[in-house]
Amino acid sequence: MASNKTIKQEFAKKYFTIEEAERFLPKIKKILKRTIKLNKALELLSSIEIEVYDEDYENLKKVTKINKQFHKLSYEFYANIEKIEDMGCMITDLEIGIVDFLHKSHGKDILLCWNLGEKRIRCWHELDSDCAFRKPILNLNRAGRF
Repeated sequence: MASNKTIKQEFAKKYFTIEEAERFLPKIKKILKRTIKLNKALELLSSIEIEVYDEDYENLKKVTKINKQFHKLSYEFYANIEKIEDMGCMITDLEIGIVDFLHKSHGKDILLCWNLGEKRIRCWHELDSDCAFRKPILNLNRAGRF
């Protein structure tokens, strides 16, 4: 059984400087691209409907194969999300590929916001807002202060 200290460490906040977050981008990009593809494949597999009638073994075999593939892809999908979360990041929009990194600026927690396709982290937003309210990182210097 895990001690309270271990549990607290597991749930401790991880803060990133802009530079630290940007070092993770190549790895996150690779995992995120695959995860988006997996999500689309899972949606497609979920939409397949095959009716199985008594002693309809061929269709039953198809259903078994589809279910097996669905669960295999589902496992990889959640493992990838867990990999990103274990790095200390948060996927905030899987459809378009948005990842947030917790950052401290002037004693206040904010989120550095990165979109798949961006080469660098260019924006940030408040904890209680989403990416629609992103602000340019121009008002944060690269060391992580206003």
